[in-house]
Amino acid sequence: MVRIWLGDHLIAEYAAEPDRASRYQKVMTPKFTGLRITVDNAATGKASELPSEQLWPLTVQ
Repeated sequence: MVRIWLGDHLIAEYAAEPDRASRYQKVMTPKFTGLRITVDNAATGKASELPSEQLWPLTVQ
């Protein structure tokens, strides 16, 4: 699970394989300096699938 936090508030949750989730965290953390991005093994809730890696650069310009 990849989770994106604004303070204590969960604002997004994605399901992904561990390697892909880790890469997403490494790419997005510098782009979203005000947000905390965590990766863990918990599979709870209704998570969306992580976007295609081709879309990651388009997330923030």
